[in-house]
Amino acid sequence: MERVMFTPLYRTIPCELKSEQATGETINNDSKFAVSIDVSKFKPENLKVNLDGRNLTIEGKQEIKEENGYTMRSFVRQWVLPENVDLDAIKSSLTDSGRLSIEAPKFAKPEAETGRSIPIERVSEKQ
Repeated sequence: MERVMFTPLYRTIPCELKSEQATGETINNDSKFAVSIDVSKFKPENLKVNLDGRNLTIEGKQEIKEENGYTMRSFVRQWVLPENVDLDAIKSSLTDSGRLSIEAPKFAKPEAETGRSIPIERVSEKQ
């Protein structure tokens, strides 16, 4: 009996993600920036939400050990937040059904003046 060397002792089985897990939902309007992702396959302690400057990153990593092997799931999603987002007011929440939401209000834009009168200053020409 011949033994084949270098045969892997494991195999990778691809997993299809639901499209909502892959993309999530993003809202970017005049009043807020918000992201919502289905993370129901992950335990809360296996999720991270980080802000580095204006870069928002959501990560999930989970290993499940079973009798015959283990399953590993992971994802990383990143967004660059708009300039007018209030970085100090960002909040995250996780529902019982596994929906992770990140929301940040935007600063109010100063109202542009519609018009104004510019006075004409008279100067004498002295030579």
